[in-house]
Amino acid sequence: MNRLLRLLTWRRASVAVGAAVCLALFLIGLWWVAVVLLALGGLGMAAWWRYRRQPHAARTPASPGATPSGPARAPAPSKPVYDENDPKSLAQRMLDEGRYALLLRPQIAKNLPPEQCHAAIHTLDEAMGIVPEGDVLLQSWRQSGDRDDASTSRERLVHVDALYLDRHPVTNRQYQQFVDDGGYTNMPLWDPAIWPAVLDFVDRTGHPGPRFWHDGHFPEGLDDHPVVGVSWYEGAAYARWCGKRLPSDPEWVKAGCWPVLAQGSRPMQRRYPWGDTMDRELANLWGSGPGATVSVYDLVDGVSVGGIYQLIGNVWEWTTSNFGVWDASSRKLETTTPMKSIRGGAFDTYFETQATCQFQSGESPISRKHNIGFRCAVALCDVISTDLDGNQVAEDDVLVACSAEAGEELV
Repeated sequence: MNRLLRLLTWRRASVAVGAAVCLALFLIGLWWVAVVLLALGGLGMAAWWRYRRQPHAARTPASPGATPSGPARAPAPSKPVYDENDPKSLAQRMLDEGRYALLLRPQIAKNLPPEQCHAAIHTLDEAMGIVPEGDVLLQSWRQSGDRDDASTSRERLVHVDALYLDRHPVTNRQYQQFVDDGGYTNMPLWDPAIWPAVLDFVDRTGHPGPRFWHDGHFPEGLDDHPVVGVSWYEGAAYARWCGKRLPSDPEWVKAGCWPVLAQGSRPMQRRYPWGDTMDRELANLWGSGPGATVSVYDLVDGVSVGGIYQLIGNVWEWTTSNFGVWDASSRKLETTTPMKSIRGGAFDTYFETQATCQFQSGESPISRKHNIGFRCAVALCDVISTDLDGNQVAEDDVLVACSAEAGEELV
């Protein structure tokens, strides 16, 4: 009975009536009228089918600010207006966009008004930590000729020059500035080798941006989460845009291990930024977090000696170094497919051995995964250093104070 009632719905009844009319027209010789009616009916059915296949949100009138792919987005705050012909206005724009490192290049900083120079210095001090010059031990895999011992661990002592390193991974909000400024069409920011592929670096809706964004914007509520779904090339382009670069492997490891060289011995290094014992409460890893990224400002107790946060967990981080193993004669063996080194582990890292300052993994530089982000660096010698009174600060004074703090932490 229910089946019979469903057959008598108005849509199916109209189809049945239309078919009967066409049949009658054929029988009385008006076949051409029947053909026209059948064609019109077919077009109508096709249009109805396309309508039914659309998502419900696409079939309902959109409220102001709503998009077919999600709920209504709050109106964007009005952006300040800058005078493109006024150097002071342009400098203020760069400060507002977080491009303070570019303003502190000596050739630019010497022409800045004192108040803007001091503001850039203050932002640098708040946003980046100093990693002092020194040596760091890197562990890497060595390929052995013995089949029973395919690979072993080896150590290399590498010298690292002093640098500034972002205290936090780059966030969605920060990366949005780069996207809005036309970073994906500013080709001088990109490695020429990747120019043809930049058009493929789009979000879910085909707009330039990280892989998991929509309509050129990050998902609502993830402002302070690390940006993910970006390739190595996208991270490098962002870093150039703001006057920085990606850190190298030795620089990243030194920031986390914070080695201290005791007289007549090898450097003493931490396994984790907070010490030598794993504490899952200090990092967003598998089993200790929500199974997704968290704000870069969470988990403050996992900070390194130099004030660098979330080096372990939350997201893997791109570095400038190539990934590879070493043979028995200490020659680096590159992989068949070029790969870039990633460090630190992520929210979905299960094995504790992968969530250390020394563990290295590798990914294709065009990979855009859900668990890889980045942070930026700048060499200490590439930017000016002044105190708030405008007096030049000697680099040695800064580094001595920083090293003294590290020694106190280890004692």
